[in-house]
Amino acid sequence: MDLDELEAKLEAALDRTMMRARARHSRAVAALSAELCERNGLSSAKGRVAGLAHDLCKELDLRNQSSLASIYASISGRSFVSDGVIGEAALHGPAAAGLLAGTFGCADEEILEAIALHTLGSRDMGDLARITYAADKLEPGRKHVDPEFRARCLLLPPAELFGAVLASTVEWLRSVGLPVAEESLALYDPAVSRETET
Repeated sequence: MDLDELEAKLEAALDRTMMRARARHSRAVAALSAELCERNGLSSAKGRVAGLAHDLCKELDLRNQSSLASIYASISGRSFVSDGVIGEAALHGPAAAGLLAGTFGCADEEILEAIALHTLGSRDMGDLARITYAADKLEPGRKHVDPEFRARCLLLPPAELFGAVLASTVEWLRSVGLPVAEESLALYDPAVSRETET
């Protein structure tokens, strides 16, 4: 299946399986991800597909998410936390990657990685994954994001973009009293120092 066909199938799946607000968010992430990919010499089609699919499993029950996440784990060799509040909140990413691989037949490792890691990040993630992570946090529907911060971030190359957005996300989660995933905290200090160097 080519990326245009996959995109069309995902568009239909959003309307069929998601609440309207989440489908709108996914489309906004897809548009921003495609724009950032094009600006950085990456495939805008891959960025669009990753954005459309990133929250595809967020409304599924945890049992189904866990089952789908195991499909991606077996393909990628990555294991994901699946218990506790943090694990439950982050499981929809690897689940969506598993769904894309198993049901939609997507074998593109960059796309699957971008979808799987869009909540937690990873030290060894590629540029498409960094962009998808950032697009999810910066899309214009996120009202708590300062417009000037968003504008500055969108000019950064993928590694610096990821670092700045990760640092901002950790600080925001802490400010509203929400837990921060250990995986994200492990990346946080290098991200802060990278941001201050620019």
